[in-house]
Amino acid sequence: MNKGIGIIVLTVFMTLAGCAADQNNTESDPLDPKNRRPEMESNTNSPSRDQLGFVRYTQDEFEQNNQSEPKAIHVDRNEMADMITRILLQNPDFKEVATLVTDEEALIAFEASNNISKQEAIKNAEKTALSILPGYYTIHASDDKSLIQNIETLHYSVMEDDDLDIDPLVQTIVDSMKKDD
Repeated sequence: MNKGIGIIVLTVFMTLAGCAADQNNTESDPLDPKNRRPEMESNTNSPSRDQLGFVRYTQDEFEQNNQSEPKAIHVDRNEMADMITRILLQNPDFKEVATLVTDEEALIAFEASNNISKQEAIKNAEKTALSILPGYYTIHASDDKSLIQNIETLHYSVMEDDDLDIDPLVQTIVDSMKKDD
């Protein structure tokens, strides 16, 4: 009987000692918000840096960072146009695609195969752009092959002349695209 009580007491003692060790553990729990390590968040040399995008601020940190001047939201228009074009060209029904992204509009001209209807191709192009661009963008798409050249010409015109007013030129292309709607 004494052996049985001794084993029970020993088991209880070991369990309590194990729990006490857990409570005294000096390692911080990485998921505990009190144990954030900002130096890890900004490690740009990490090979896993491109796998996840993560930012976390408290209201106080956010207000402290924005005291001087709020950051402007930046959209890389070339990157957006490239993504839209590449995604569309993954669909075998699209043979050629030209995409122009301005500060508030996306213009997509393409040549499609005969395997897809004009309306379906336009719908696919618009949905692709919608999935990539911020929601405030207006998206226009057309299967008029001549507009591919017009978009390219507009792009190179802007590259040659920074002071060029592109609004009327973009509007001309948009008006042509609206004929397809």
